Amino acid sequence: MTSRIATLLEQALQLKQQNHLSSAAMYARKVLKKEPANLIANQILLEFAQSNNDINAVDSCTSVILQIEPDNVPALLAQLKTYEVKELHFKAIVLHEKLQQLRSGDYDLAYRKALSCLSAGKVLEAEAALLYCCQQEQVNPFVYLNLGHVYKAKGSSTLALENYQLFIAKETKSAAVGYWSLADLKDFTFTPQLIAEMQSILAAATLSAGNKALMLFALGRAYEQSKQFDKSFTAMNQANQILAQYRPFKAEQYANLIKGFIADLPSLPIEQQHNPDFTPVFIVGMPRSGTTLVEQILASHSKVESTDELPYLERIALEMEINGGYVKNLANPNFQLTTKFSQQYLEQAGQYFDTTPKIFIDKNPNNFLHIALILRLFPQAKIINVVRDPLDNAMSVFKQHFSNGHDYSYSLPGIAFYWQGYLSLMFHWHNLFAGKIYHLSYEALVAEPEPQIRKLLNYCQLDFEPDCLTFYNSKRLVLTPSVSQVQQPINNKSVGSWQQYQSQLTPVLSDFSKIRIKANELLNS
Repeated sequence: MTSRIATLLEQALQLKQQNHLSSAAMYARKVLKKEPANLIANQILLEFAQSNNDINAVDSCTSVILQIEPDNVPALLAQLKTYEVKELHFKAIVLHEKLQQLRSGDYDLAYRKALSCLSAGKVLEAEAALLYCCQQEQVNPFVYLNLGHVYKAKGSSTLALENYQLFIAKETKSAAVGYWSLADLKDFTFTPQLIAEMQSILAAATLSAGNKALMLFALGRAYEQSKQFDKSFTAMNQANQILAQYRPFKAEQYANLIKGFIADLPSLPIEQQHNPDFTPVFIVGMPRSGTTLVEQILASHSKVESTDELPYLERIALEMEINGGYVKNLANPNFQLTTKFSQQYLEQAGQYFDTTPKIFIDKNPNNFLHIALILRLFPQAKIINVVRDPLDNAMSVFKQHFSNGHDYSYSLPGIAFYWQGYLSLMFHWHNLFAGKIYHLSYEALVAEPEPQIRKLLNYCQLDFEPDCLTFYNSKRLVLTPSVSQVQQPINNKSVGSWQQYQSQLTPVLSDFSKIRIKANELLNS
């Protein structure tokens, strides 16, 4: 190290000690111009990058630091944070394994590992990490909340209930999250005492808007259980109105996206199969339409594996949009680009398996927007579009609290608008890709399970297996809101459920009647 570099480093460290991090970073950069692999200068720049939430700079600094010191804990923790922000859950889990060796007994890290495991669908690993967190003297109440989610996925309603109740008792400030979790158990019934508790909390002036909305959603479910449908609708409507203020539906942006697909993709170049050894199965449709049920049926087949509601197509679409425009790139017969993205998708989906299976499911309902992309990347893909009665679906969406996305769900006119866009696009895809998309009626499936399941398997080019009829016996764990329904035999309890709210739906009945006609046309086309 030259005397000049030593002087610059000393100045940088002094400024850092005086909390002048920006100036310290300036001197650190001068060091790195002469000595790019200088550990101290990179550590100072890393700290500065973290203070500014500059993820790219954090990535750059941690890469250099970890090349010099692979076990540098601050750099590993910074890298972990970027993985969490970027939702790179599998990479985060691998990094946790290393940090666990370097920082054993760190309960905060164990909790963060559990959250990454839940996001990656690794429920049992999440359970182990959360149970470890329970050993600490002062347990983070959110440990109990997430344990509740784990046991809900495992079908252990009693244990889920116990943990949700523990969370409510210990985290009074966010108790509404616990009450909504109880409501979302589906097989849980609220007592008059619990309803009174919820009403009392709702009246508190200190309740945040988000918690107020969750409590109203929970009360809506509670009132519905006791057949107080006027009260139920009022509570759910108030909850949605609160959330709409913070997450307004960008209707014009959505409409322009649909119009862009239809106007600018009158045809699509479909090339040879880039990965003929793999047949991804994409289950799409409106949320709360039965997509989880269809996934569970197919995943019960011996030749089929499942993943989750994967975000990978959305990320590819965003990358294409940034680099020249999504639709323009779709229409461009660029074999190299297609090969790159198909391989990228398979690598990301492959994280769910030890060895990527030949047939696996991606059940992200929003992928109806990306059917052209699916068939560009995987001409051999199977696409199943699940269509549920629009009014039943609308009320199911309206009653559901979505942790992110689905901003249209906060009003019935918003849901109708989204449905119209969905159907317009599905008709376009249907005409563009004749015979490539299988439209499945939820009502037909629950009315005649076996013949419908046989037809579905035939479309997927799979032999019939009896386990597909008894999918509810599967040990596969489900983390979507539909978990309770797919852990029991098919039934038609939810068919026609919108009629309980017929008077409240009167203003939109005409719109949904037209939507129903179009939905039936699609099913019969």
